[in-house]
Amino acid sequence: MKKILLMMLAVVMCFSLVACKDKNKEVMIKITDKSLCCGCTACMSACPAQCIVMRRDREGFDYPFVNNPDLCIGCGKCEKVCPVLNPLAAAEPLEARAVRSEQHVSGSSSGGVFPALAERIISEGGVGFGAVINDDMTVGHAEAVDMAGVEKMRGSKYVQSDLYASYEDVRYWLGEGRKVLFSGTPCQIAGLHKYLGKAYDELVTVDVLCHGVPSPGLWEKYVKALEKKHGARMEYVRFKDKSESWRHYAFTTSLGSCPYMDDPYMALFVQDMTLRPSCYKCAARGGGSGSDLTLSDLWSVQRCAAEMSDDKGVSGVYVNTDKGREVLESLSGLHSQKVNMELSMMDNGGFHDPVAIPERREEFFAGMHSTEDLIKYMKSFVVRKPLWKRAYRSVRAFLSTCKKRILK
Repeated sequence: MKKILLMMLAVVMCFSLVACKDKNKEVMIKITDKSLCCGCTACMSACPAQCIVMRRDREGFDYPFVNNPDLCIGCGKCEKVCPVLNPLAAAEPLEARAVRSEQHVSGSSSGGVFPALAERIISEGGVGFGAVINDDMTVGHAEAVDMAGVEKMRGSKYVQSDLYASYEDVRYWLGEGRKVLFSGTPCQIAGLHKYLGKAYDELVTVDVLCHGVPSPGLWEKYVKALEKKHGARMEYVRFKDKSESWRHYAFTTSLGSCPYMDDPYMALFVQDMTLRPSCYKCAARGGGSGSDLTLSDLWSVQRCAAEMSDDKGVSGVYVNTDKGREVLESLSGLHSQKVNMELSMMDNGGFHDPVAIPERREEFFAGMHSTEDLIKYMKSFVVRKPLWKRAYRSVRAFLSTCKKRILK
C-alpha cells in the first residue's frame, strides 16, 4: 500500500512539474505590430498543435491568435513559416508580355489568362485554387477540378480572401502527385511557399499585381448597408465590370451599377484608405512572392502593344521563372507578345512602388462601427478629383463605349 501511495505521489509531482514548465513556456504568436502580419494563415496551417485560429480585429482584418495557450508546445514553427518575418528574396521578372486569350477574354476582368492556365492544369488531371465570391458575398479561396469550378474564380475580387485550409489542401494534392495551380495575392503566394518548405515541380503559382487588400469586415458591412438601402438581398457582385469598357469599368451588383470611382467602397480602395496595415510595407512587393507568373491589367497597352488596344482587355504577364515561361508558352489560343518591361509598368505601380498610409486612415476605421449611415460616412472620406478631371473621364468613358458598340 505504501509503495502504491509513493507511486501516486511521484505521478502527481511529475504532472505538477510539467504544468509548471508549461506555465513558464513562451506562447508563440504575439502580434504587437499589425504591419508585420499579412494574414496569410501559414502559421495557423503549420501549427502541429492546431492551437492557432484567425480572429478578426476592429478594422475587419483577420489575425492569428493562440486560442488555447495550454496546447502550444513552443516549437516556433509558426514564426519560421511567416513570410513577413522571413521574407523570400526579391527577384525581377525575366520578361514582360502582353497576353490575351480570345476564348476567355469576354468573361474575364483583363485578358483571360487565369482561366486559360487553369484549363491546361485541369486537363492534365490537376487542381486549381483561386478566390470565389460565396453566396453571402464573402470572399474565400476554393479548389476546382473542372472548368465549372474555375468559372467561379474568374474576375477581380477587391477584398482580402479567406484562405480557409487551402494550404493544407495544396499539400495534400501535391502529395497525391497531382498538378496544382494556386492563384492569390503576393503575400498569399509567399505564405504558401514558406508553409510547404520546399519546391514542387507539380506546383504552379500565380499572383496578381497588387497595391493592397481592403478590409473583409468593411466589405461585409458595406454589403449589408447596400441591402438595407435597396431593400433587397445582393445576389451577385462584379467589382470590375468591363461589359461596356475595360478601361472605364463599372462596379456592378444585382442592386445597381455605377462607374467604379463613383462607388465609395471602390474609391476608398483605390485611394488606399481601407488597406491592411501590412500592405503599406509589403514584404512580398518587388518580386518577393516566389510566384511563377504575375498577372495584371496592361493599362499601358497603347504604349507597348498598340495593336492589342481595342478595349476588350489585355493582361500584362510578368514571367518570373522558367517554369512560368514553359507553362505560358504551352497554352493554345493566346495572343502573346513580349513588351518592354519599363513601359508595361508605367501605369501600374503595384510591383515596386510602396503605398503611403492616408492621413485619415486611422480616423476612418475608428468611426466605422459607430456611424448610423455607413454609405454616407464612407463618401465623406473619398477624395474627389477636380470637376474638370471627372468630366474628362466621363467623356472618355462615353466615347470608349460608343466605339466598342460601333465595332460590335
